[in-house]
Amino acid sequence: MDGTSARRHDHLKAWSALPQIEMPQKAALRALIADDHGSERSRSYDLLRTRMLPEVTERGWTRIGVSQASPGPASSLTALNLALSEARRPDRHVLLIDLDIAHQPVLARFGQAGMPAGPLFRACTVTPRLAFATVQAAPDLAAITLLSPQFQQALSEMIMGMAADVTILHLPPCLSDDAGLAALPLVDTVLLTIDGRRDTAADLRRCEAHVTRHCPVLGLFLHNAEA
Repeated sequence: MDGTSARRHDHLKAWSALPQIEMPQKAALRALIADDHGSERSRSYDLLRTRMLPEVTERGWTRIGVSQASPGPASSLTALNLALSEARRPDRHVLLIDLDIAHQPVLARFGQAGMPAGPLFRACTVTPRLAFATVQAAPDLAAITLLSPQFQQALSEMIMGMAADVTILHLPPCLSDDAGLAALPLVDTVLLTIDGRRDTAADLRRCEAHVTRHCPVLGLFLHNAEA
């Protein structure tokens, strides 16, 4: 094992020391999480994963953003379920980070709320190959936090220290406030999720225009309107 491989092995061993977040007990929350291999819901995210992989691998992208036009469940569920799908591959370790500081909707998918204080990043494991991190910062300073060089450096160091194969970052909505725009330079590409009940063609054009000023759009994913 060379030096780089040995360091990555040591980093990944540290995952076992992280606390584990439990799946939600409420049936309404549990039904939306696609962690059961082979179900119809899981298959849709497995297909999304497999369609994305060739371009992500070819271009060397390691930070995949997931966003949507306006606040809603589409992007947080897509980010979580896509991360679970990728982590089902036996050779992959995945890090999921929720950069929607003001609302922390991915954490809410587990039936939990953010902590009022603590370290900047709070990490845990969802499965042995999926780690999840939230950002502990003032909700009304979300954009300022994301724009801060100190935060950006800390984010890079945390991602490097976790040594995952790919990092999926859930971003604030593109069109709701400036936090969504502030997060775009922190990723290599963005998957835009579409809420068929509320997003319009004009919304999507505005989102794509914002994203492409910073990075390529990886694709569009139509979120199940019944979820």
